[in-house]
Amino acid sequence: MKSNKQNLLVLNNGSSSLKFTVFDYDKRGLGKIIIEGAYSGYNTGSVLEYHINDKKIRRKYSNKYTLKSAWQVVSKIFYQIDIQTVGLRVVHGGPEFRNSCKLDKKTIQKISKYNNLAPLHNIQSLEQARLVQMTWPRVTIVASFDTAWFSDLEPEAYLYSLPVRYCEKFNIRKYGFHGLSHEMACVYAAEKIGVSLKKLSAITVHLGSGASMAWLENGRVKDTTMGFSPNEGLTMATRTGDLPVAVAMYLAKEQKMSWDEIDHLINKKSGLLGLYGNADLREVLTAAGYKIAGYKSASKYSAVQTKSAKQALAVYVYDIRRYLASYLGMSRKPQAIVFTGVIGMHSEIIRNLVLKNIHLPKSCRVLIAPEGEMINIAQKTWQYIMR
Repeated sequence: MKSNKQNLLVLNNGSSSLKFTVFDYDKRGLGKIIIEGAYSGYNTGSVLEYHINDKKIRRKYSNKYTLKSAWQVVSKIFYQIDIQTVGLRVVHGGPEFRNSCKLDKKTIQKISKYNNLAPLHNIQSLEQARLVQMTWPRVTIVASFDTAWFSDLEPEAYLYSLPVRYCEKFNIRKYGFHGLSHEMACVYAAEKIGVSLKKLSAITVHLGSGASMAWLENGRVKDTTMGFSPNEGLTMATRTGDLPVAVAMYLAKEQKMSWDEIDHLINKKSGLLGLYGNADLREVLTAAGYKIAGYKSASKYSAVQTKSAKQALAVYVYDIRRYLASYLGMSRKPQAIVFTGVIGMHSEIIRNLVLKNIHLPKSCRVLIAPEGEMINIAQKTWQYIMR
């Protein structure tokens, strides 16, 4: 009997990584995972790791990470698989992309308007779409947007206190990001607690190289830490998070830095990297005196480095705590604090530091949600093609 199963490839690219998962599917829904893995850059090269047929394969490459080099390697894994559909994560969809859509020349042109608002992400995603089109010209490509989860924010949460005409004319507002992750963290929490998503009140904490938080009240997103761009809110690996605009103006006017130099500074040279000198939180924790299971640093730390690491860690944790306290204070009856993302899931040290002396209601649970971006993209892609 001929199988009606088809194959859906999900791609999720970051600034130095390309995650991929292949699902089979039919009209009833998604099936099993066929291949799952990632191609990632590190200091001196790149590494490919993936699972297929219960086998784990790992290969190192001497070249530094670029999306093009990653795709040249990754696309060869699928040569024996007939890919019918590709689902992509796009970070910024602006105010007009509230649902998943097919990527074609027209939609790519529309999405490109928002590239300057998420320069580390959108350009990569659209370039990924072009690479897929070149490899498989007949494949359907569907985009799902991080900003969509926050599209129903109330004006008091999304408006900046500028003249309204500027906000309306130039689409200046809080958009929010990591929405695909925050959404699945909420779905996970609702299932664990035993309520519908529409009745869930929770605070989700996505911690990775990028980091953000969101507050859900009775199934509706009320606020989030990221705003007009992904560089807002929490201290991150290389991004400043909240930064007074006066600082940028000072650097431009008094220090004669160009806007491109300032953009590079606040997006790629700040955060933990700026505060300590290393963007890897594991290094910061180790230098600060914490032991991490399965991780051993090659460095020996001076007293100055230890002090610097402790200070960087304090800033990182304080940012999370101040937003958590704010959201808890406004929430009527929070049911869960949900940690997700690589750091949120795997760092008990960070979770404990964040929650230390935070007074939670007795009914509020602390949950750890598995990363959900890939399955969320897959589900949204399947829903779109089955309309």
